[in-house]
Amino acid sequence: MLAVSIPALALTLACAIAFAASDYYRKVASASIQSTTLLTVFVVGQVPLLGAWMVVTDSFSLNTEYWPIGLATALTSLFANLFFIMALRASSLSLTVPVLALAPVLTTVFGAVALNEIPSNQQIMGILVSVIGLMWLYLPEDNPRIVAVFKRFATDKGARYMLAVALLWSATAPLDKTSVQMSSPATHAFIQVCLISATMIVYLFMFRKTASVVTIRDAATPAALASLSAGIAYGCQLVAYQLTLIGVVESLKRVIGLLSALILGRILLNEPMTKHKLVGILLLAVGVPLIILPPLL
Repeated sequence: MLAVSIPALALTLACAIAFAASDYYRKVASASIQSTTLLTVFVVGQVPLLGAWMVVTDSFSLNTEYWPIGLATALTSLFANLFFIMALRASSLSLTVPVLALAPVLTTVFGAVALNEIPSNQQIMGILVSVIGLMWLYLPEDNPRIVAVFKRFATDKGARYMLAVALLWSATAPLDKTSVQMSSPATHAFIQVCLISATMIVYLFMFRKTASVVTIRDAATPAALASLSAGIAYGCQLVAYQLTLIGVVESLKRVIGLLSALILGRILLNEPMTKHKLVGILLLAVGVPLIILPPLL
């Protein structure tokens, strides 16, 4: 039977809730700010928080072998976060965030194809349930046919952008865990936000987009809260990775993210809660843990 310590569970829940809050605030801020500008503010705002974490805990630790993995992690995270904001900007919270449930599906499929890692019966069941759930989520209420699902998904920019995020984030968790083994959670988190911040600042200057930063005043509060909650979530996630299996952290994070997207989207953003959307998200919430967690029986 899978056992999870109380500290690991607490950190994972804190991580999941903070990421859900960050998703909502990024959605709100994205309505008023360009995607690249919001990403810059989003990561720069995390630098003081994560830097203070490293200093206060006196946990600076870095192996010279860290840099190839650390740089790969930063590059993957940069594009994933940019596409994430673009997805939220293009579509509703409750339709885009659930697409991230494809990340464990893709990881498992890639492992089977490239590494001959044959999925277990539990994982196969989880993949089937997750795919059915995502298809049900995008099934139009007025045209309940399979072809309509693919047509709706293909024409939804938010869904396409979030599919790219799922592809990138399917690699991020193992990269993060490997990086932490060569540093410390606080050091890795601080280096990551510094690398992404520096890259985005250089981009803004090179392409003469610095003037767009002034638009942050139109959504300063949600942008700041998105950055703060994401910084807290990232720190909790990295520490949780050290205390328990990645699968436990990712499962709880994804399930809470799915349900939060549905609830926050309905209550705070007035997004419709259709029967298809509700059933689809519930199926995804069942399927994802089956894929990621070790055998439950």
